[in-house]
Amino acid sequence: MSDQRIEARIDTARGIGLAVELVLPTGVPDLDPDDGQRVVGTGGAIPGRPEAIVILAHDFLADRHGPGHSLDRMAAAYREAGLATLQFDFSGLGASDDDVITLAGEVADLQALCGWLAQLGYARQGIHGHGLGATAALVARPEQVRTAVAVGAIVGPQSILWEEVFSPSQLDELDKHGMTRLPDDNPNDRAWDVLTKETLADVSMQRPDDVMEGLPWPILMVHGARVEESSDAADEAAKGFPLLPDGSRMLQIHSSGEEADAELARAAVDWMALRLR
Repeated sequence: MSDQRIEARIDTARGIGLAVELVLPTGVPDLDPDDGQRVVGTGGAIPGRPEAIVILAHDFLADRHGPGHSLDRMAAAYREAGLATLQFDFSGLGASDDDVITLAGEVADLQALCGWLAQLGYARQGIHGHGLGATAALVARPEQVRTAVAVGAIVGPQSILWEEVFSPSQLDELDKHGMTRLPDDNPNDRAWDVLTKETLADVSMQRPDDVMEGLPWPILMVHGARVEESSDAADEAAKGFPLLPDGSRMLQIHSSGEEADAELARAAVDWMALRLR
């Protein structure tokens, strides 16, 4: 049996449609996404899938593929280890429905996706998140999830010079209307990303107590793995590390280029394979 690839749209409780791509590893039974809906509709028991699944949550203003297709390569590494993968575009990004980009919206997206996967029989779920996607995973804490790999997670305050991000007219829009938009530079059909003052606060004003304390499962935190992050991101994570559950680990990657990608892939796959078995 070859890898099965399923593209679908998942409706969230907020009425936002999410574009998703679920890919099975070689050697597992095929999957019909409609089966779970039919079983739930008739009140029957959902047959469990033999393989676990990893949900890949992309970074701020990215899409499901990641910069330079980094998440595509990461997903392939997970499948080589026998894990299914789900890649998706957060609301307001990629091929998902239009929406204002906020952490609260991304949290709701993840909760909806994990619930949908549970309907398909996935009782063993993990989240691999980059940047704000990792932050969303730690805040969402879906009940179906057993662990997370958080790469470059935003867990503390960041000093960002917004005047280097936005034009004077965009800053004026934010000041007067609380909202502006940026051209989307991902290789997809989306033209604009919509941001508000809440978005800016989500990216720059997190606190370790809010993001890291009370997690129900151990996590792997990774920094330095070619993910855009502020210079003090690893320091903020280290400050909050004692708040994490026993068994959590922090990894600082000092290599660069393809070597850094390979180091991240090895560590992430080993972590997920152990905790989702």
